Amino acid sequence: MKKYIYLIIAGILAAGCNLDQYPYSEVASDDYIKDETSLNNVVNGAYNALHGVMYYEWAMTELRSDNARMRLNNSTSADSKLIEQLDQGTILTANSWVEEYWNSVYDGITRANNVLANLDVVEDGVRRAQFEGEARFLRAHLYFNLARLFGPAFIVTGKMGADEARHMQRSSTDDVYALIESDLNAIVDGELLPVNLESAYLGRADMKAAKALLAKVCMTHYKAGEDQYAYAKELLEDVLEYCGNPTSASSLVPYDQIFSVTNELNDEIIFTVRYRSGNIGLGSPFSTLFGPLNNGGNVVIGSPKHYNFPSDDLIAAYDPEDLRRDVVFRQGYDNETTGQYVEARWCNKFMQNDMANEYDAENDWPVIRLGDVILLYAEILNELSGPSQDALNYLNMIRERAGVTPYTLEELSSKFEFRQAVRKERRLELAMENQRWFDLLRWGIATETVNAFLASETFYQDYDYVVNPIADWQTLLPVPISVTNINPDVAQNPGY
Repeated sequence: MKKYIYLIIAGILAAGCNLDQYPYSEVASDDYIKDETSLNNVVNGAYNALHGVMYYEWAMTELRSDNARMRLNNSTSADSKLIEQLDQGTILTANSWVEEYWNSVYDGITRANNVLANLDVVEDGVRRAQFEGEARFLRAHLYFNLARLFGPAFIVTGKMGADEARHMQRSSTDDVYALIESDLNAIVDGELLPVNLESAYLGRADMKAAKALLAKVCMTHYKAGEDQYAYAKELLEDVLEYCGNPTSASSLVPYDQIFSVTNELNDEIIFTVRYRSGNIGLGSPFSTLFGPLNNGGNVVIGSPKHYNFPSDDLIAAYDPEDLRRDVVFRQGYDNETTGQYVEARWCNKFMQNDMANEYDAENDWPVIRLGDVILLYAEILNELSGPSQDALNYLNMIRERAGVTPYTLEELSSKFEFRQAVRKERRLELAMENQRWFDLLRWGIATETVNAFLASETFYQDYDYVVNPIADWQTLLPVPISVTNINPDVAQNPGY
């Protein structure tokens, strides 16, 4: 069969013919895609690509924020050095985790493009529209990540020859956002996705997810006072209506049940990356990646890595009575053998303590959930019109679920005070979900926040090396050296 060349990360990836691995192989053969069933498998393969993205996304986001930090200051292991770079903004173009993340994102984009290129094999118009909507959603989501983390990016929407790929240049961030918005507006305006999916398709993107993502794009790319920013309010209102228009904490899923492996796809979840345990190659790796070292099976089996270490600053941000604390992080465990309490800190939000095999937990990873949407809505109400009882009700809905004292309008009487309260609540509510760094970027306070964190976190005072403040250019990741080696004319981000 004919082979096509795709631009994927370090340049060129030839689509092979081994379909025995499908849908986990990178690209499906055109000969394979003949009907609705086979294209549905290709759509599933596009979702599966998110596993590679999520494996490193915490390091591109939470680790670079004030929520997490490196755990050790004296390790010489290769992974510790990669973590050190990301933690302190001293990232090298040869950082293999950045490269793996970039690769995984473009792999997912290619899979989404493969769906869009083969829609004609589906005779049912409703199903064809759904597949198109899902592929556009996934492509928009992945390009949104690229735009926020790398800035300008290669825009790839279909097959291309090797020579074209080798000489391709990055498109401007504005052009990337234009593609993102085009994909999401096509879903919304064309009603490509249903509000609620049929049972056979649960866990995939629907209209709630598309509108929520478009709202977040508008609130990231535009400023208050611009029409596109204000459009996010309408989108968020639609999502809240689809979710039953919650009016109080009692309308919401209890916080400790949102992430439970026995309560997947609950009413809080709008879009999530799904995992399945059972040694079938679809298990979640995060219990192993985040679990505490040398815990003797008292927390999680195997040899966990103890990555994504919660910072002192994050821990201090929670009130003692906050019900979210024990879900987000833990600070010790009981040793069942010795009967002693062992002090140890770890990210607990995506832990499955009873998993049977390493890197094979059941936990899904929410990308968009109702608490996120509620706080975005409180934020935009304040940014557009200032503090109001309506905006306060949405903010307090989240606080009341967490068991902490609600605010009064007198306490948050100015737009600035309300803004600060929403920003703090987003940090506490969404901690360790890969949202904090993106929030800091869209608020324009990433550099100042990280520098204040580096200066105040006790860990860095005893660090073996000099920890320097970061500059604005360090908020973007470098284009991997593997890309510039293939195409030396590709513009690198400033500073690298």
